[in-house]
Amino acid sequence: MAMTDSCKRLAVGGDKLDRLTDLPINVIHQIQDHMSIEDAAKMSVLSREWRYVWVSNPKLAFGAQFYKKRKLSTTTDVISTIVSQHHGVIKKFHSIIHSSQHSVVDEWMLLLSGNGLTDLTLHNLTNSKAPYRLPSCVYGVELERLVLWNCIFRPPCSFRGFHKLKRLNLKQVSFELDISTASLWMPNLERLNFMQCSGLRHLNIYAPELLLLTFYGCGTDALKPGPFMDCVKLESAGVSFQEEVSQNRQDKAVKLTNLLSSWPNISFLLLDRYFLKLLLLVLKWMGFPRASAD
Repeated sequence: MAMTDSCKRLAVGGDKLDRLTDLPINVIHQIQDHMSIEDAAKMSVLSREWRYVWVSNPKLAFGAQFYKKRKLSTTTDVISTIVSQHHGVIKKFHSIIHSSQHSVVDEWMLLLSGNGLTDLTLHNLTNSKAPYRLPSCVYGVELERLVLWNCIFRPPCSFRGFHKLKRLNLKQVSFELDISTASLWMPNLERLNFMQCSGLRHLNIYAPELLLLTFYGCGTDALKPGPFMDCVKLESAGVSFQEEVSQNRQDKAVKLTNLLSSWPNISFLLLDRYFLKLLLLVLKWMGFPRASAD
């Protein structure tokens, strides 16, 4: 009797496993997206069919929880193994990185750049000794989403922009540009966020489809009106200089005011007190005696 009950349980369990195995591979991958790397790997012992399912998942994410459970050297080896032994395309790669990993991260980027990557996030820890320099192979990838934190953006001379990019989020990114790479064409870009970035003074990004633009803590010289005056589809914008504005910057104030007037579809606008001081400088420059930037 006990053996019969045991057989029934095995039969029921096997039936459930068969039904799970019969799911489309993309559905199984979506289930794995809600698991840790370890749990997804453990699924490979369920059956022969499941042995390589987890290593074909096109989305790889190594966040804080992944790093918290093991030593840095171990995480590096684990990620290297997963990337090098992966089957099929890797469309999404998100990872925290440390300065001691930079040379290995270069190897990851080389493997990923030729494997269908469209979504890349690299969070180089701010307590790292050095920012991560994005390797040249990444600039040739047809990315649709790019998020960089504490990195150096120095594209090769042949780089003209990410033509398929839709979202670009940059925090504490240093731009190292020359004349050949200062003007970037991004015809499909819809969201552009700069936070505490440097080296933007000579950057020109042409993005006619842009819907959202934010500048935070990048300095008054970071926002160049010229290229963004053509963003007539812009709906949301935020500008926060996080620094005092010199009283002799009337020319800058006029240009920024003209920039706002060139966005006919703007529905949300966030300005800090330093930007408002620039607007007051315009009024004062135009001869309004009661306008004050104090």
